[in-house]
Amino acid sequence: MIIQNSHDPITSDDLKIVERKIGFELPTEYKSFLLVNNGGRPILDGVRHNDEHFDFVGYFYAVLDESKHDDLVRQVTEHVGMIPQEYLPFAASPGGDAFCISLKEHEYGYIYYWDHEEANYDGEPWEYNMTLLAKSLNEFLSNLCVGE
Repeated sequence: MIIQNSHDPITSDDLKIVERKIGFELPTEYKSFLLVNNGGRPILDGVRHNDEHFDFVGYFYAVLDESKHDDLVRQVTEHVGMIPQEYLPFAASPGGDAFCISLKEHEYGYIYYWDHEEANYDGEPWEYNMTLLAKSLNEFLSNLCVGE
C-alpha cells in the first residue's frame, strides 16, 4: 500500500500518550499501521461494498498535534456524541463521513463506515448509519482500489 503525505514517524511511546488521552487502548493492528504510516492519503482510495463503488478514503488520521484537523485525538474528541463510543474513527471520506474500527468484544477490529447524513444528532448515537466493510483493518486496506 502506498500512502502519500504521511506525517513524521511516531513511536510506541507516542501511541501510549494517545491512548491515555482517548481513554482506551488502540487495536494492535491499527497501532502497527500508525507506526508504519502516520496518517496520509492512500493512492488506492476507492472503497467497495457489495461489489460496487461505495466511497473514497480521503485521508487517514495521524498522531500529530490536536490543533491539526487530521489529528487522531482531535477527531476522536470531535466525534463524541455522534459516533457510538464502541467505534474508533480512523479515517475520513471526502464528504465528511468516517471509517471506524469496532471496539466491541464480539467484532473487535471490524471496519465500519459511519454516514454523517444518517447520524442521530438529536440523542444518543445509533448504529443505524454504520455499514460493515471488512472484518479487519488489513482486509480493509487490501481491498482499497482505484476510485471510480
